[in-house]
Amino acid sequence: MSELPAFPSLSRRALLQLGAAGTLASMYPWGGARAAGIDATLAYGSTGYTWALTFVAEALGTWKQNGVNLNVVDFPTGRESMQALLAGSAFFSTSTDTPFIFAALQGLKPIVLVNYSRYSRDMKIVVSKTSGIDPNVPASLKGKKIATRVGTSGQYMLAKYLEMAGLTIKDVTVVDLSPNDMTVATVRGDVDGFAWTGQAAIVAQKQSNDGVLIMTQEGLGKYFQSHQLLLTSEKVIKEKPDLLNAAVKSLLGAEERIASDKDWPKLIAERVRAPAGEIAEATSVFEFKIGFDQRFLDDLVAQAEWAIAAGLAKRPEGDLRALLRGLIYEGPVKAAKPDRVTI
Repeated sequence: MSELPAFPSLSRRALLQLGAAGTLASMYPWGGARAAGIDATLAYGSTGYTWALTFVAEALGTWKQNGVNLNVVDFPTGRESMQALLAGSAFFSTSTDTPFIFAALQGLKPIVLVNYSRYSRDMKIVVSKTSGIDPNVPASLKGKKIATRVGTSGQYMLAKYLEMAGLTIKDVTVVDLSPNDMTVATVRGDVDGFAWTGQAAIVAQKQSNDGVLIMTQEGLGKYFQSHQLLLTSEKVIKEKPDLLNAAVKSLLGAEERIASDKDWPKLIAERVRAPAGEIAEATSVFEFKIGFDQRFLDDLVAQAEWAIAAGLAKRPEGDLRALLRGLIYEGPVKAAKPDRVTI
């Protein structure tokens, strides 16, 4: 298995992407026109519908309504977007909980500002029809070569899926690939399959002329839940409290729209580069609700324990639960919606 990459510095490509953030913002109607207000940059972990709620906030202009001129920049995964945040090049980043956990276990301090959606079934395991894997038999993954992005929720879901199947990560060969490369590698036969998003599964089906299959997910909810997060930094918390309050209000506005308008996927179809109907179907397994509860903290601890047991991270000194609880800044959410914070 590949070792977990470190987080501290941005690659040259990432720096170029951040430099283009203003250009990206001007290309889209939701990109935050320059005006009187607080300037901020949000680094996204891909352009997929995983970040639907934050994309809806952009489309509605709720950031600008709350006094924020938002620039956005897109990265392939939450791991890369978090690098931008940790390097001080962005005020916010989107990420699932898995990259957050790995960063925390490395002694870094990304701060969870908003836990805004979650799912158990959007991450898929897609396998080639020629791989000999039975999509209805999870244990048939044994001995196969499966691609994912190490240090992301794709890797964590794969591990929990194997646990559900009565296997361990040692029963497969994990190949660390970028999201685009893993679909190509599966279609080409370089790997037997991949663990990534439902959107990637749709792409693989199209590229392979239906030469791939999606593994059953029956019972997976008991083992796996992924949370979508808006992260910030200690520096932003200290220096820009008004920005944090505005961010929470902006996302609450998007949540209200999703709850009240079944046609909301049309708002982000261009941004996500997918038909609205496809977005609606894919996100039907999501829960879009901002808040912090005990299940969230329990899930963080469970992932951290998995990473440590798998040899991907060292156990930190002190109480693990207290460490992770200390990286959750619930103040702005509690101020806006007191009943949403029960952690």
